[in-house]
Amino acid sequence: MSDWNPNLYLKFDRERTQPAIDLTMKIMMDQPRRIIDIGCGPGNSTNVLMTRWPQAEIIGLDRSQAMIAEAKTKYPAVKWVRADASSDLTGLGRFDIVFSNAAIQWMPDHERLLPNLANMLNANGILAVQVPITDRMPIRIELDKLASSDKWKDHFLALHTQLSMHEPRFYYDIICRLSNEVDLWETQYFHIMNSHADIVKWYSSTGLRPYLDCLENDILRTGFKTDFENSLRLVYPIQADGRILFPFTRIFFTVRKR
Repeated sequence: MSDWNPNLYLKFDRERTQPAIDLTMKIMMDQPRRIIDIGCGPGNSTNVLMTRWPQAEIIGLDRSQAMIAEAKTKYPAVKWVRADASSDLTGLGRFDIVFSNAAIQWMPDHERLLPNLANMLNANGILAVQVPITDRMPIRIELDKLASSDKWKDHFLALHTQLSMHEPRFYYDIICRLSNEVDLWETQYFHIMNSHADIVKWYSSTGLRPYLDCLENDILRTGFKTDFENSLRLVYPIQADGRILFPFTRIFFTVRKR
């Protein structure tokens, strides 16, 4: 899959950062010494951690070269590490907070990943995770329908989306084995979008990327995005002020290591 586009991702910086703020505010810890942000992207979530705990040593980790480069430019005081969070991270040491905002859905095998992340914690440390759940959203349903249509299906024979997301019960069965101090909740955000084209731009930097990578040229990519935008008009009605409500569901959980 192509590398991430930080500029496109940050076009909706406020909407993408709010869940990181909400997750951070649920972490009950006064003075953590070391924090790691798993899947830090361009550093917007890491900056939320820096703002709350300015005295802590904070590491931002991501496998995208473009995202790490953007984060280094914006926040040079942070230590940035380019690495795959699914790999062995024991060389980075232990942390009081292991944080991940909208990242583990791009990583496989959550049954193994989450215990590995929890093992990076010091005693009384907290694992805090947010995962977007797009599988049940109209945007994902319409994308799957369009990609499997007669017009487009032959372009996606080699598609591999890499997405891995599950329901709350799945995550609870993993994290309850890690600790008896667990908090698990789900939030639906209503993002206010100016147009259906903006919803396509939002998704072009995340869930739409694997599909666009399968298309050979800009003409095909533009045609696919146009068809996708038209399909979204059927499921996201225009509101009284001409804008569109874009509901977005996210699962959150925190686990304290005893």
